[in-house]
Amino acid sequence: MEIIKEAAQEVFEYLKDPTVISPTFAIFWETMRVIFLTISVFFLLLLIFLVFVSNYKQLRFFEDVFERYTTKPWVGKKIDKRWKDIIEQSKSDDEETRRLAIIEADDMTDEVLSDIGYEGENLLEKTLLLNEEIISNMEEIKDAHRRKREFVYNPNVEVSKEEAEKLISTYEYLLKDLEII
Repeated sequence: MEIIKEAAQEVFEYLKDPTVISPTFAIFWETMRVIFLTISVFFLLLLIFLVFVSNYKQLRFFEDVFERYTTKPWVGKKIDKRWKDIIEQSKSDDEETRRLAIIEADDMTDEVLSDIGYEGENLLEKTLLLNEEIISNMEEIKDAHRRKREFVYNPNVEVSKEEAEKLISTYEYLLKDLEII
């Protein structure tokens, strides 16, 4: 405690008259400078490391550039390939694959609406927040979601190739209305 009082006294004397400095205070001052400089350099390097390790800065930059020079939001970029896979699955001869394609299309549409900012527990709740000016096929989307729930909760319901393609095209129409694909 005595050392702290002496150091504080030395600091006050130095602030009063910077030309008068004792050797003890000079050592203390240099030690503190080295310690704080080391800590500052450490945190600066840590910050630089985290910026380069993190993809956040790069992701935000590419989102801005992508949205500026295309008509689609950034969300649409990662959906294109996934959507093509869903369309291929809906044309499959296997009924389970078609069923899975419809479920994935519904889930993906739900994710897209969440990413855009619509809140709700499922696709049906989110579409209730939309109006006919935004989505022209509102009733078809609701019917497609209800049909998807039938597939999920009743595995005995059959899915024809034509019905699968119709339901997938309903979701596709919604995504095109939102300019995602």
